[in-house]
Amino acid sequence: MRRKQGLLIVCDGLGDRPIERLNGDTPLEHATTPNLDRLVSRGMVGNVYPYKPGVRVGTDVGHLLILGYDTETYYYGRGPIEAASAGIDLQPGDVAFRGNFATVDGDGRIIDRRAGRITEGTDELASALNGMTLDGGVVVLAKELTSHRLAVVFRGAGLSASVRDTDPGATSEGNPWQDPLPLDATPEAVRTAKLVREFSIKAFSILSNHPVNLERKKQGSLPANCILLRGPGMMGSLPKLCERFPLKPACVAGDKTILGITRMAGFDTFTDPRFTGEADTTVQGKLEKALQLLHAGYDWVLVHVKAFDLAGHDDKPEGKVEIIERLDEAMGFLLKEIDLSRCYVGFTADHSTPCEVGDHSGDPVPTCIAGVDVRKDGVERTGERFFRSGSLQNLSARDIFMIQMDLMGRTEKYGA
Repeated sequence: MRRKQGLLIVCDGLGDRPIERLNGDTPLEHATTPNLDRLVSRGMVGNVYPYKPGVRVGTDVGHLLILGYDTETYYYGRGPIEAASAGIDLQPGDVAFRGNFATVDGDGRIIDRRAGRITEGTDELASALNGMTLDGGVVVLAKELTSHRLAVVFRGAGLSASVRDTDPGATSEGNPWQDPLPLDATPEAVRTAKLVREFSIKAFSILSNHPVNLERKKQGSLPANCILLRGPGMMGSLPKLCERFPLKPACVAGDKTILGITRMAGFDTFTDPRFTGEADTTVQGKLEKALQLLHAGYDWVLVHVKAFDLAGHDDKPEGKVEIIERLDEAMGFLLKEIDLSRCYVGFTADHSTPCEVGDHSGDPVPTCIAGVDVRKDGVERTGERFFRSGSLQNLSARDIFMIQMDLMGRTEKYGA
């Protein structure tokens, strides 16, 4: 088969539900999207389940599925992914967590799970925790990630990942952080739960008196005085994408978690100070970089944009509309520069983040694959409602991955 290239834009948290103040539209339906409409008219579309109907997935699982992995085999928890994203090389026996810098009161009640979406000083705060020693000589490794996120690793003997998160989850402000109970009766799980509790108390003491937080309080900002932990896991192997398919892949992103996941999968990764994991990211800059990589010989380029998800979590449908329209403007540039007879262009999402839910949902995500020789659906408008008449229905993210690989000529025949 003649091999072609592919460009996939992952619009993190893009999917939504009808919103009354948008006249019953979703943000994608409500936005003005002439260039996305042009792309959609040249392809096949649908609402695709990241994993299974009604099953909510995290960003980590959602992206592994987009990359074609069987997450029932190759998912070891969010923690190891965050450790890789932070450049921490896990050793056998390490337990890794995803952490949030958060704000709590003196009784441990959560005021803000993201410490006001702190973006500055997190390197100093993480450094103050790095090297902490816990009972029995267990050492803590801590490294900042994007915005309010950080990776935390416990290194020592006799540990387990079977402990409950201290993070009670989204929309939990006003509740206390969760007690880290063991999830099984093994001595390792019981011990690790006690160590998590010890770490949480020590971290609160260190962070409460840290100069970064004293200055934040002086400026009227929320102090990042607590670390909420979730997604514990231990090291596991992940086969590289190029070992599964004849493919040279690249990823363009600003979010460190996505850069970490794709590096684990064998992607060459590219970022830039302008490529942030926030709403101020340059969408066109990411697409310009993707075009450069395609011209440089990469076969499949993944472009990640996080801002849709942030607007969903913060219940800002107008903000979601705004970033969609910025994507549409960048798509106008892309469609002038790319040859759809040689490169398939598509977009999808790792999950839906409906604004009025404020968290990930089990809804399907709007998805498109366009190219000159794609079997076109005849859909002319972009949006969840319009995509219901497309051909990519009742499929999963792994199905979409395989369709892309087949179109690009990267699959082997099944059978003789």
